[in-house]
Amino acid sequence: MSKETAPQNLTARILRLVGYLTDPRSGPGKLWMRFEGASTGVMTRLATSPRYLRFAGRGLKKMFHLHRDLVDLTEEVLHFWRVPTLGDLEEVRAQLRRAEDRLEITTTQLELALELLEKVQAELARSLRGAA
Repeated sequence: MSKETAPQNLTARILRLVGYLTDPRSGPGKLWMRFEGASTGVMTRLATSPRYLRFAGRGLKKMFHLHRDLVDLTEEVLHFWRVPTLGDLEEVRAQLRRAEDRLEITTTQLELALELLEKVQAELARSLRGAA
């Protein structure tokens, strides 16, 4: 009767494999170390190359413009179907926040006016009692 071993955790097996593949003493690890050293040198040269940086900058700029155009197109489609967009909801939220702020200010001013009115009424009542 042999003991059955518990099945190994998938995460543990994957980590053991990655460890083997990147260990400098293993065959794949030695290749990995050479590849990593070479690629680090290439990336260092690219990161300091004005020509590459201009190329990468143009690519990023085009990507951001494309993203903006896609957002605009999506909003147009949603507006066509009369569906509020995230921008619409944020605008309504900002308007609601401003209305709440104005309501709070008005409430505070009204409370102060009521306090002053009570003081004036109390002084008027005192002066009427004193005159009688």
